[in-house]
Amino acid sequence: MEMPTSPLHMKDSPVTFRRSARGRAVAAGAALLALSLLSGCIESIDPGKAGVLWTISGGTDLKTIYREGVQVIAPWNTLYIYDLRTQESRLSLHVLSVSGLAIDMDTSVLYKVQGNSLPTLQENVGPDYYHVLVAPYVMSEARKIVGRFTPSQIYSSQRETIERLIRDGLKEKLRNYPITIEGFLIRDVRLPRIIRVAIERKLTEEQNYQRMEYVLDVARKEAQKRRIEAEGIEAFQKIVQSNLTRSYLTWKGIEATEKIAKSPNAKIIIIGSGKNGLPVILNADPNRAGQ
Repeated sequence: MEMPTSPLHMKDSPVTFRRSARGRAVAAGAALLALSLLSGCIESIDPGKAGVLWTISGGTDLKTIYREGVQVIAPWNTLYIYDLRTQESRLSLHVLSVSGLAIDMDTSVLYKVQGNSLPTLQENVGPDYYHVLVAPYVMSEARKIVGRFTPSQIYSSQRETIERLIRDGLKEKLRNYPITIEGFLIRDVRLPRIIRVAIERKLTEEQNYQRMEYVLDVARKEAQKRRIEAEGIEAFQKIVQSNLTRSYLTWKGIEATEKIAKSPNAKIIIIGSGKNGLPVILNADPNRAGQ
């Protein structure tokens, strides 16, 4: 007689195995979902940057600015991150001079975002503020300012003035936005070759003219100096001649005679024997005979 098989001794049935596999799959899926949600809750803000939060319930958070470090947010919200450091953007511009000549310029604009006003920028413009505001205003101001100058001025003498005027114009255009324009630079100016050669030739001629003017100015000043010196010498001689009277010369001779008489050198002085009554001085030193 066969004995009934006990449930304790029965192996897992196929139905039980399928249920166990399905449970493990559900658990793994739940774990992956939890991990995905957790990773979506963590945002890292790098040095020099800050963030503005947008929530599904309240929109842009105008009160809180998220600074550097790890921030935890709900997965259904979005954190917009802005770079607060000075940034450089390069633009190639095609503009016209005052004479209508087409000019190509390579430029750079330096700008930065004001961190304390990030929520306002996020609400009114958004993260693409450079293409929405900065770049269009740069092109507009460059065309307006460059159009006041000649090709020669743009190519050489007035470049710094043009840079300053464009920078000031950009500051005025963006003064209602939390964007600071720190500089505008013209890195290169490209003119048609025939115009560039003509300008360079003109600049060379101007430099030669200025050099010659300098040489002539030095010569004129030197001539004037010598003329003044000659006039001074002539005036001095006139004054001296007017004061050289006979009595004055006699008196100076007497003074000289007194000094010689006090000298330790041997001598013979004959008073009144010389011309104009001045003394005659003879050297009586035998060692100086023949001198």
